[in-house]
Amino acid sequence: MLTSWYNGPGDLAWIAGWKGTLVPRAYAAGYALHLIVYTGDPEGPIATSHGDACGRRYPLSSRFLDDMRQLARIFAGAASGPRLYVSLFTEFQTYPCSDNAWSADPAATAYYRTLKDRYLATQAIFHQLAPNSRVSLSWGGWQARWDDRATGAGRSLFRHFSDVLGAADFQSFQAMATDSNVRDIRAMVRTLGAYGPVMLAHYKPDNGSQTTFERDLRAMLTDGYLAEVTSAGLFAWFRFVGCGK
Repeated sequence: MLTSWYNGPGDLAWIAGWKGTLVPRAYAAGYALHLIVYTGDPEGPIATSHGDACGRRYPLSSRFLDDMRQLARIFAGAASGPRLYVSLFTEFQTYPCSDNAWSADPAATAYYRTLKDRYLATQAIFHQLAPNSRVSLSWGGWQARWDDRATGAGRSLFRHFSDVLGAADFQSFQAMATDSNVRDIRAMVRTLGAYGPVMLAHYKPDNGSQTTFERDLRAMLTDGYLAEVTSAGLFAWFRFVGCGK
């Protein structure tokens, strides 16, 4: 399986060149493809059908779905061929102006409600235009560390997305903690595994620590740990090695 990052509309021009070259060659060689969709654009107020929101504008913009149609056509393969996995809105808990909590303020709630609508619309686009696609909502891997039911933060945020998680074709998350990712990965797989097969979409300590990386792998690449997380639903695990976001 090969992973590519889409970080915003500026990537469309060069990714479009893959449509008749790299993508079909990869599928013909038997590779599945994995597309991570991320945005790091500035946050600000946004009017939505769910009320006044605040957050990163691009996923809620008028052009976003058209851009997703272009991506789906670029990465499309035959329904009977290798899969296209799409990890959508990776680290999406950081997209509102108030992070990680459903009801930190009304603008965060409106943003999350609108983002769920965009997830379902994007999933439908990929299903229509890329019949080999499977689409997930991609979490930041820290979300299971704590719980605050009053604001829908921490582990309580999952229940507010249970409708989308139930509709997803698979589940995905990242793990990029700088100290250790062993507990985060275990907790996220256990939580998301209740909704379907789980992919660790991108793993790498965010500070590039080789010490943390080696310590993580010594703990995780053991028969016991791998048996635990695969039985809980993990089916794929990617180390982030490119330029990405």
